[in-house]
Amino acid sequence: MKGPGGSPAGPDLTEERPIGEEERSSIAAQVARLTVPGKVELAVKGNREVRRILSRDASSMVARAVIASPKLTEDDIVSYAASSLTHEEVLRFIADSRQWTANRQVVSALVLNPRTPPPAAIRFLKSYQTSELRVLSQNRSLSAAVRQEARRLLAQRH
Repeated sequence: MKGPGGSPAGPDLTEERPIGEEERSSIAAQVARLTVPGKVELAVKGNREVRRILSRDASSMVARAVIASPKLTEDDIVSYAASSLTHEEVLRFIADSRQWTANRQVVSALVLNPRTPPPAAIRFLKSYQTSELRVLSQNRSLSAAVRQEARRLLAQRH
């Protein structure tokens, strides 16, 4: 794969290994200089840190490539679902996946993420207990639609 300016991209973008804070900003700068096709290619081949950076990219094409990466793990999905910086396309895709929403941690992260599209978050509220719905109905970081639906379900149960 070619990096910016046609130079080969270093193995540092595809090799899975621990990454320090200084190196993280260097990788983010490298990724930012790539074109959309370069980012799409890197989303499939890149390491966990690169995929995390790309999951926040403004392009929905890049977001779809990140979520389709064969290297995705359950931890990645939980991390994307919980991050308020994750692209809405990624959140919508996670919410639509039965495999990933079978994990209660993923569902909880999606519902609590203010960037999750309200229809996707609302779909999971029926599985919440009364005490959890009460907390959600008071949570001001959630969209008004999600809070209102939590209140509606709470009223139905009483």
